Amino acid sequence: MSDSKDLERIAFKIAGEAAGYLRDLYGIEELSTILGRGASGDTTRKIDALIEDFVIELLKSTSLKLHIVSEERGVVKLSDKPEYFVLMDPLDGSLNYTLGIPNVAVSIVFYKPSTNNISDPIAGAVSNVFLRETYSFDDKNVYINKVRVEKYVSKKSGIAVVYTDNFDTYRKTYLFMKKYFGGSVRLRVLGSAALESVYAALGRIELFLHNTGRLRNLDVAGGVAIAKRLGVRFFDLKGEPVNTRIDRIEFLESIVIGKPGSEKIVEFFKQ
Repeated sequence: MSDSKDLERIAFKIAGEAAGYLRDLYGIEELSTILGRGASGDTTRKIDALIEDFVIELLKSTSLKLHIVSEERGVVKLSDKPEYFVLMDPLDGSLNYTLGIPNVAVSIVFYKPSTNNISDPIAGAVSNVFLRETYSFDDKNVYINKVRVEKYVSKKSGIAVVYTDNFDTYRKTYLFMKKYFGGSVRLRVLGSAALESVYAALGRIELFLHNTGRLRNLDVAGGVAIAKRLGVRFFDLKGEPVNTRIDRIEFLESIVIGKPGSEKIVEFFKQ
C-alpha cells in the first residue's frame, strides 16, 4: 500500500499526462461527436470516452488495487479487494473543450475504502489543461506545479462563480457579496467546476456556489480536498457539512466554497 506522498506523485503524473494528451488532440472536430449518455447522465462525446479510457489505462499501469468512479463508465473495478477508491473526472469542461474555450481540467482523487466521505481523501491532483498548472495535494499539503502553497490568500477579485437554475440565487449572492465583501461584484460561470472549486479554495475567486442539484461528487473532490487543507470553509446552503459517498457517483444538492465570512451566505438563503 502506498502512502499519501506516493499517491500525490501518481496523481500528479497521470493528471499531467492526461492534460498533455488532451492538448495533443485539441481541435480535432470529430472528437465533439455525441455518442450518448454516460453513467452520470451527462452527454458523452467521443473525447470524453477517449480520455477516460486513456486515464483508466494509466491507473491500471500503477498496479494499485483500485475501484475507479468515473463520469462515463460509473464504477470500474480493477480489483475485488481495492486498496483505494478513485473519484475521477478525466475531462471536466468537455463542452468548453469542443468549443475552443480553454477552461478544462483533469481531476483524480484517491480515497481509502473505509473513508466513504468526499472531504477525506488521501491525495490527488487537478490539472488545468491549457494553463499548464497542476494543483495537487497529499494528506497535509497543497502544491501548484510541485511548489507548496503556504496558506489561503484572497486575491480580492470580487468574483463569485454561481451555477443555478434560480434567478433569485444570483440576486442573493450579489447582495451577500456586496454587503460582506464590498467593492465590485462579478458573477461568472467558467464551465469547469473542478477548476472553479479549486480557484475558490486557493483564493483566486471569492466564492464558488452551485445549487442546481446536478453537480457530481467527482467534479469537486479536488476543490473540497484543497479547501480543507488550506482551512477554507465548504458547506451546503443549509449550512451543513458537504458529505457524499465516494464509492459511486452522487449528486450534491448544493455546495459553497469561499473566503472567510462566506458562511454568512446561509442566512441570505433562509430569507
